[in-house]
Amino acid sequence: MILRSITVLALLAVLWLLGIIDPGALPLHSREFQICGAAVLIYLFWSAAESKYRGGSASLPYTVFYAVLLVSVLDSFLLGLTTFGSPWLLRWTGLILFTFGSLMRLAAYRKRSASHLRLGRYLQLAGLPVALGSIAGTVVAMAAGIPGSINEGLDHLDEETSI
Repeated sequence: MILRSITVLALLAVLWLLGIIDPGALPLHSREFQICGAAVLIYLFWSAAESKYRGGSASLPYTVFYAVLLVSVLDSFLLGLTTFGSPWLLRWTGLILFTFGSLMRLAAYRKRSASHLRLGRYLQLAGLPVALGSIAGTVVAMAAGIPGSINEGLDHLDEETSI
């Protein structure tokens, strides 16, 4: 996780030094930027932290979560087809749900609780598209994310510890 964080910071520093990005031009006072930026940072932290528990395995729950992420990001940042800005309280609530879900998943690996792992995923699926303001992402989360995460478990970890 530390190596990934250093890599991201190094990439940002290189882009800044090359004049490609200007941190001073960021719209730090924009609610949209604050919520989306916080969601991206929490996602990066969670993804790096959880990868050490799952060992890079890819399964259906991860695939559908990444599909929700992709649709939400494309809709929110590029296409803007089904996006919403306000109510801001709803967007902040989505960020809080995503954060709690991410923390719950990390705790579930430590506790070895498949039910907490699934509940964490459901909170992530409920929160991330709402935090990013994407109706399309929310629809994909309900239609594919929830059904695809019903059977998520700790099977991969059980196989590793029995070897």
